[in-house]
Amino acid sequence: MLKSIMMVTMLVTNLNVTEEAYDEYLDYELVSQGVVDESLAEVWGAEEMVGHPYIVMQPSSGESVYLRFIEEEDMKNYKPMGTYGWNSTEILVQNPDQLATELESSPFEIIGMPYDLYPTPDAPRAMQVLGPSDEVLYLTRIIPEGSGFNLGSAQSYVDRVFIMVLGGPSMKALQDYYKTSFNMPVTEASDWTIGVISKMNGLPEDTVYPLSLVQFEENFLIELDEWNGADIFEPRELDQGHLPPSTSMVSFSTNSIDEINVEWKHEPHSIDAFPYNGSKVGVTVGVAGEWIEVIEWE
Repeated sequence: MLKSIMMVTMLVTNLNVTEEAYDEYLDYELVSQGVVDESLAEVWGAEEMVGHPYIVMQPSSGESVYLRFIEEEDMKNYKPMGTYGWNSTEILVQNPDQLATELESSPFEIIGMPYDLYPTPDAPRAMQVLGPSDEVLYLTRIIPEGSGFNLGSAQSYVDRVFIMVLGGPSMKALQDYYKTSFNMPVTEASDWTIGVISKMNGLPEDTVYPLSLVQFEENFLIELDEWNGADIFEPRELDQGHLPPSTSMVSFSTNSIDEINVEWKHEPHSIDAFPYNGSKVGVTVGVAGEWIEVIEWE
C-alpha cells in the first residue's frame, strides 16, 4: 500500500522564476538544490535528464511534503487540464479569498476564483491558478474537522500538498490499477461538474466528469477523473529518456517496495540525494501515463 504523498515533481521552463514565485507568494522555502545525477536518472529510466538542474521546496509549516522543480525547456503538447496524467496539485491553505487578492498581480494566473465545493457551512473552499510554467494548482481551505477523509487542515498560510488530480480516458482502468497494483481502497465513481476543466477546454459548464477517490489512511487522496472526450483530451507527449512535461511525477511512501505489484522502469535501488536519504526508490508508469515514484520509508 501507499502511505503518503512525499513529493510532487514538476518540469518548469525557468527555475529562478519558479523559486521566486513560490517563495514570495506561497511562502515555500528552498531546502535542496542540485542537478539530476546518473543514479537518479537510472531509477527513473530517464537517462536524458542527467545534468538537469532542480530545486526542492518545502511549505513554511515544515511539513515533509515537498515540491521538486526540474528545469526543462520543451513542454511538448502539454496544455493545462488537456492531457492525460497528473494534472493538478492541490495544496491546503488557510484563506483562499485573501490569497486570491494577493495573487492578482503575481506570476500566478487565477483560472478559478474561490468557491465552496458544495453548499454547506463546513464545505471546502477552493481556487485554481496556473503557475509560472502553466502548472495547475488548487489552493483549498478545509476547516478543522471539516473533511470526511481525515485530510487535516492548513497549519500555515499556505501548507502542504494533500490531493493529486489524475485525468485519464477510462475510469474503470484507473480504479482497477490503483486497487490491484497498490492495494488501495478506491471509491465508486460519481458524476461531477468541474467548471475549471470545462472552461480550460471550451466545453459547456454543465459537462459532467466521472470522479473517484483513492483513499489513504489519513492526510492524502488521489482524485481520479475520467476525461473521455477523445477529440479534446489526449496523451501527454514526452521525448525518449525524459520525464513528462509539467506536473510530471508524484512520489509516494510505502513500508515495503517489494510488496508493490508493478512493472518498474528500472530495478529499485537506494538514492542518497535529498529527500530520499538512502531509501530504496522505484518508478513505474500508470494507465493514464502518470509517472509514480515509490519510496520505501520507515
